[in-house]
Amino acid sequence: MDELEITNKLQQAFDTLIPYMHYFFDDEIAFTMSTTTHFLRVVNSKNINMNAKPGDPLRPTGAAYECIKARKPISTIVPKETFGVEIKAIGLPVKEGNEIIGSIVLVKSLERHNKFVEMSKVLSSAIETLSETSSVLSSDIDEMTEHNEVLLSEVNDASDKTKNTDEVLNFIRNIASETNLLGLNASIEAARAGDQGKGFTVVANQIRKLSNSSSKSINEINSTLTEIEKSVAKISEGLASTKDTFNNQFSKIHEIDSSINNLSELVDKLKDLSE
Repeated sequence: MDELEITNKLQQAFDTLIPYMHYFFDDEIAFTMSTTTHFLRVVNSKNINMNAKPGDPLRPTGAAYECIKARKPISTIVPKETFGVEIKAIGLPVKEGNEIIGSIVLVKSLERHNKFVEMSKVLSSAIETLSETSSVLSSDIDEMTEHNEVLLSEVNDASDKTKNTDEVLNFIRNIASETNLLGLNASIEAARAGDQGKGFTVVANQIRKLSNSSSKSINEINSTLTEIEKSVAKISEGLASTKDTFNNQFSKIHEIDSSINNLSELVDKLKDLSE
């Protein structure tokens, strides 16, 4: 087959294929077609300029030259400096029987791919930060829950001890009552003794005053302790409510952790798909 026939065959194949190629790709693409020595067709895109024109010789470092030399399809990443955008070049040798007669090269922009990879990295970093924050929050809530448990235990203990003072107050109240009775009896006996019991009358009156003062103090103490018991009960209720809140928050954080793990797995899969 002479060179003209080869050229015609390649151009016919190229002209048939090219109008439909952009339907197969979401990214911006460009094409070249060549014989084994020079370019026959060059189709640039909006942002990809192949820096070649029909009739130019193949570049020894280009995908067209490489796939012809290798006699098999090749794929290579070309840096941004070469064509203005980073691209992936796929070179396909064209055969006539066992003879290599030329090449078709598809060039695909990696700009969209790179943005996707960069977004995946940003998302991955954000997820990692969120995971670390969630772990810190979880740890803080654990610590606060433990402190809350200790406080609740102390408050309950204080409540029990406050209730135990009732027995002491009752004991003192009984003593005051008996002291008052003793003072009353002493007054009666002093009255019976007449002038000889006047000194004892003074003592009896002092005993009764002490009894009355003790009773008054007991009532004041009892009133104060009642208020303390009410305050302790409110604190206990508040701590119990706080404990429930902590438990709910801890449960929500576990749900967030589960969602973060799912997102992290999804990002890993997206990274794998982008490679």
